[in-house]
Amino acid sequence: MKLNVGDVLFESMSQNIGAITKIFDHPDGKIVKIRWRMDGHLPHDTEHSYKKVLRCVKKGEYELTPKFSTNS
Repeated sequence: MKLNVGDVLFESMSQNIGAITKIFDHPDGKIVKIRWRMDGHLPHDTEHSYKKVLRCVKKGEYELTPKFSTNS
């Protein structure tokens, strides 16, 4: 499984929907920047380690919807 920019995450416990906006290298490993959107609130960005986000997807804490490429 691989995370990509544009993939959408759903966090069922808080009903938040987040989109991966950036993945970049850091001396401690890759960092994933996620823009979370909640009803009635302004969107906010968070940064997490790539491994942590991937682990949350595998454990079922986040539901991952991959971005589909449109090859026309």
